[in-house]
Amino acid sequence: MRYFLLLTAPALLFAAPQPQHLPSFSGPTASPAAPLAAPGAVLTNATRTALLARTNLGKLWQHQPQAGTEDVLNGCFGYDGRRLEFVFTTVQADGKSPGRYLVAGKFRCYGDVTPFRGSVELQQVQRLPAGMKVIAPDYEESAAPTYCATGGFALQATSRHGLGGQFTGRIALDFQLTPSRRAVLMTNTANPATRNGGLLFEGSWADGPGSETTPVVWKQGIAVTHEVLTRFEIGERDSHINPKYARVGWNNFWKNDEWWVERQIAQR
Repeated sequence: MRYFLLLTAPALLFAAPQPQHLPSFSGPTASPAAPLAAPGAVLTNATRTALLARTNLGKLWQHQPQAGTEDVLNGCFGYDGRRLEFVFTTVQADGKSPGRYLVAGKFRCYGDVTPFRGSVELQQVQRLPAGMKVIAPDYEESAAPTYCATGGFALQATSRHGLGGQFTGRIALDFQLTPSRRAVLMTNTANPATRNGGLLFEGSWADGPGSETTPVVWKQGIAVTHEVLTRFEIGERDSHINPKYARVGWNNFWKNDEWWVERQIAQR
């Protein structure tokens, strides 16, 4: 996925999120913090539960092996725009709690690759206003009903290599449903909760309980960087990443590097 959304209101993105205190039993659990506010009607509890039970929204952020590097989630760590990349290799729906997913994968920051596990919990679904502009993946304006699901996430590093610690925060995603009830990510909308469409993870990282938090945000493609970094892309017809961001990891975006794949060691 290669997205070039021109987003707005950069100050909103790194507004300092409040630390979320999570239970320590059975691994990290998404906090039931108030979801991000999206416009439109909130579905009733019964309608939301039915929708989440029959529609696997977890597939919208799960990496598909055939996609290669195309669906890696990119974002920023800290205030200098340090590149942060996430790949969710496993997303398993909790059969007892619709909208809750147990997840695992790897993230990369400062060149280090670190495995993680945790949970994502979608707590609210809203139907976006009919008049809101929505561009479908085929680049045609869509009049079909569009929904925004919001909730929380908690991801714990399972290795001391790299950053370690825990990521917590809120998730928001815009989607439509096909006639067969398959969810399709809408990557270009006017929804402020998703920062103009698609999938948004926004929150903080902490090395341990009581430690200082660092703001983090990541999204599909590189859409989120336009809201964080100044003059991230330069040029017009032949645009490219501004070289000044090479020092924070943005020098090799188009490199076909499947960094999350386990390397096989040749046996003699």
